[in-house]
Amino acid sequence: MTESPLIAGNNLAVLVAAAELARRGRPPTLLTDGRPLGGHFAGMQVDGDAYDLGMVLLEKLPSTAQGACLATYRSEVRNDWTRFGDLAANWLDEQLRSRRAPTPQCLVDSKWWPDYLIANRLDAFANAGVDAPDLLDRADPRHASQKNLGSAYEALSYAEAVRLNHGQALHERYIEPFLRKLLNVSSAEVLARYHRAAWVPLFHPETLTQALRGESVNLPEYPFWVPDQGHVGALVSHLIARLVADGVPVVSEPLSHLKFEGGRWTVCTQDGAAWSAPQMVLGVTPERARSLIGLPPLAPLSGASVALLMARVKSSAIGQGCACLMVVDEGYAAYRLTDQDALAGRDPAWHRVVIEANPERVSRLAAHEPIESVLKRELAQLLAVDDPASVQVAKCVTARNALMIPTAECVSQAARSHADLVESMPGLALTGALLGYGVASLNDQVVQGLKIAEDFVS
Repeated sequence: MTESPLIAGNNLAVLVAAAELARRGRPPTLLTDGRPLGGHFAGMQVDGDAYDLGMVLLEKLPSTAQGACLATYRSEVRNDWTRFGDLAANWLDEQLRSRRAPTPQCLVDSKWWPDYLIANRLDAFANAGVDAPDLLDRADPRHASQKNLGSAYEALSYAEAVRLNHGQALHERYIEPFLRKLLNVSSAEVLARYHRAAWVPLFHPETLTQALRGESVNLPEYPFWVPDQGHVGALVSHLIARLVADGVPVVSEPLSHLKFEGGRWTVCTQDGAAWSAPQMVLGVTPERARSLIGLPPLAPLSGASVALLMARVKSSAIGQGCACLMVVDEGYAAYRLTDQDALAGRDPAWHRVVIEANPERVSRLAAHEPIESVLKRELAQLLAVDDPASVQVAKCVTARNALMIPTAECVSQAARSHADLVESMPGLALTGALLGYGVASLNDQVVQGLKIAEDFVS
């Protein structure tokens, strides 16, 4: 009988792999390292209400390559998961029911527009009153069509890419304020290839020229989906229930170390127990992986901090509803508001609403006011809620350096760390951020988990 593989970690990819291996008759042993399964995508339970940690939406797209083999998934290629879009979408549909989310909105120049940052709705640009960008030759390696595979984009900054493809005037008015609010740095420090880490776009100059002229553009709205429950954490809960139903052993004790000897992986926990198998998957942070293997720690890099306020808002008090609002206007500290119940087409008496901000930005705008007070006030302003009692704060949390900024230094360090792990532990199946920068999105991790399950049963 084939031995069960070991899965160590708690990210979404290892959860998908564990559930799929069990379904295919190879139930693994799952060691969570003492952390909640699902990681970021598990969300948070507060007083019986389930909240996502900010805006978390599902992407269900057709594949960009017909008949793509999962074994060919390449984490080093930006957005390579899209070659398996249909597989990821079908798998998500098998797990839980979801619905198309309403079009997100952007607040810019005190007006609400269909979202151009992540949903590709360029309506606002017809009234922008700014010059169109010069039309960059499509053969130019800096053209936005080259952003995923072109070698120029290995070092091109987002500031330079948008200067050439968007034009400076449009960028400074419609995009740069959002990026600064989110990351607390300018676009000159961000690598253009990883612009989606900051939820900002990189359009072709031809497309923007048409939009600025008020012409229709051949760019469909990018669709998003949300589980019927109104939070993506429902996916994690479903997968955990599958593990329980399939009898997958789940060990919650923190790990002490792991090693590879004689063709076998051994994982030890802090209580002295040990597990051994010829196949193993790892899904922890890069820092944690290096510690478990015995590699020296990474040099600390600063990231963007995130403040989240989770609240219950009385439905009847909402004067201006919105499922998801990207707040570009710099008069607000917050950069995004998400009404989870509105996203799912629900209208309970009290809506679950999350508002996000960079705490450094909050401190600059309201130096002597607590973050919770600032975000509660802005939430009420954005939803046009007049009665303070109609906004009940469930929880306010601040995570320091939570979002790694896609600077050249950060991306380079992630690549070196990945190479270190591959060299030190050849054959170890890595997932999430262990594969490099920018491959820990929900769909990347779904594809990674499905690939592991297929590899391990073939």
